[in-house]
Amino acid sequence: MKRVVKNIYGNVREYTRTHIGVPVTFSVIVLLLTAMLILQFYVKTQYLAYLLEETDRTERSVLNASAANINNTLQDVVEAGCSIAVDSTLRNTVDMVKTLKGDVGRKRLMLKEQLSLMTHYSNNIAAVTIVNEDGLLQEYGRFWQGGGYSNIWIGDSLDILNALYENTEEILKNSHPIKYCVSQEPSSHASMPGVRLFHLVLPLVGGSSNLNKVTDVAAVTFRLDSIVTDNTFGGYIASSDGTIIYHEDKQYEGMKVESYQKLLRGNEDLTKELEYFGWTAHIMIDIEGMHERVDQMYGQGILVYLLLLSICGIIWQFSIRKILKPVGHIREAMKDIRLGSHRKKIEIKGSHEIWQLAQDYNVMLDSLHQQQEEINRQYREKTLSIKQKDRAEREALEAQINAHFLCNTLTAVCYNAIEAGNDEVATLLKKMSNMLSYSFSKGYVSITLGQEIKWVEEYLYLQKFRLMEVFDYKIEFPEEYSEWPSCKLFLQPFVENSILHGFEGRERGGIIEIKGNPDGKRFKISIRDNGCGMEPKLADLIQKMLSRPHVLELNGCGIGVQNAVTRLRMYYGEELSITLETVKGEGTCFTFWLPLQENQEEAVIERMGETL
Repeated sequence: MKRVVKNIYGNVREYTRTHIGVPVTFSVIVLLLTAMLILQFYVKTQYLAYLLEETDRTERSVLNASAANINNTLQDVVEAGCSIAVDSTLRNTVDMVKTLKGDVGRKRLMLKEQLSLMTHYSNNIAAVTIVNEDGLLQEYGRFWQGGGYSNIWIGDSLDILNALYENTEEILKNSHPIKYCVSQEPSSHASMPGVRLFHLVLPLVGGSSNLNKVTDVAAVTFRLDSIVTDNTFGGYIASSDGTIIYHEDKQYEGMKVESYQKLLRGNEDLTKELEYFGWTAHIMIDIEGMHERVDQMYGQGILVYLLLLSICGIIWQFSIRKILKPVGHIREAMKDIRLGSHRKKIEIKGSHEIWQLAQDYNVMLDSLHQQQEEINRQYREKTLSIKQKDRAEREALEAQINAHFLCNTLTAVCYNAIEAGNDEVATLLKKMSNMLSYSFSKGYVSITLGQEIKWVEEYLYLQKFRLMEVFDYKIEFPEEYSEWPSCKLFLQPFVENSILHGFEGRERGGIIEIKGNPDGKRFKISIRDNGCGMEPKLADLIQKMLSRPHVLELNGCGIGVQNAVTRLRMYYGEELSITLETVKGEGTCFTFWLPLQENQEEAVIERMGETL
């Protein structure tokens, strides 16, 4: 198992190391992931700020609207309580119950009926109670009468009621415009489980305007839940002493606001003062909850993005492998070249830049093939030249055995001809001796154009003497270029070709013109005759031989010309140019463009110095 894991790891590592698509894909994923995290963090921050701002604005609007509705409801509560407090019938009934003697039960029943009517002043009234200096006079509970439940003001609650009575009496004695007090205790009744109650205590003034004579108090009990629930309030209400008197979650009712805020630290508490009883309305903004929800959305967004990024990474990897496929072909092809295998061209299957690179590889392969062929050609040429040089040296060596003897003999015969007064024979012998000395000399491996032209001139003089009227010749050569370096005996084969083939069958009228003139950094020499010209097929063959002399090596055609061209290319290199112009029946012209190399310029200066 470990070996399998190790092999997989090694293959993955090798693939990663040898394929450019892997680091490219990894870099792109890292960049996109970094950009995504930055963008997501920015969006998260901005969204959270927007959410908090909008939530605050919305909740404040809800708080203001709810507070306004609660104020309206509390106003109805106060008005209902005041209506009970100023009701003359109720006051008269209370006075009658306190003063009249006789059937007390009947009197109390009359008061109870009157209180029953009072409870219907508002749907929020749960009970009405009458209290005087002697304590509880009568109580009527709208929702617990007849149900077997006891009064709300019993036990410890009576102490609260008596305290409220005394507070109301104190309020009547001062000049404060508000003549009532409020209590949140007792906050419930057994007949109404889960319903929050509060009590509005007012002086029972009836129709009297003299508040000092008021000794009775009406305690009106209201349903707090219906007041708040009717307004769809989502917060909580606190009393003037900072105690929570209403909350959606009943467990917080009775808790101090400060303790509640500490318990829910991190949340924002929006507060709005109500117009009655010193109460305040509150709405809590769950900031931590919003943070958690946004963080959850942020985490889910990152997971979704990572999933999409992984899918895109896989698709990208396959795509880039397809795009970089020609790179693999190029690598395999170059490997074949390195190993010396068969050079196979790459099959082009696209047009983008990498396939263009593959196309350039094919062009390079063709160029390498052409260069290889050119190297092979040059190698064959040089091999042929070496063979010809060896043969020439061998022949020259054989000829040198009698070279000095022949030259000395011709010189001696020349002197005898001069003494005999035969100047023409002496001239012929002198030119023959010069030609032999030039041809057999080993010292002038590299000679000058002036020497080469002079030798050709002596050669033509002798041929003219031999053939008489068959041809004439003309040489034009600027003397200032006599010291240009030159290849030895390269003009003779072309001149001889004009005499032997161009004037074949003629008795007179032939002309050979040799002209030399500079052409930029090259020197132009032309050999023109007005002979019979060449057949087109032979002319094409000679023209190919002039550009690639080795192609006629086995054809036995133009050996002298072929050897001369080979030596010229060995001497001047690829900058040498030779052209052939021939027309059947009109003549032939060979033109040479001889380049002047940098080291040849120094050779010219040295040679001119030696001449001086």
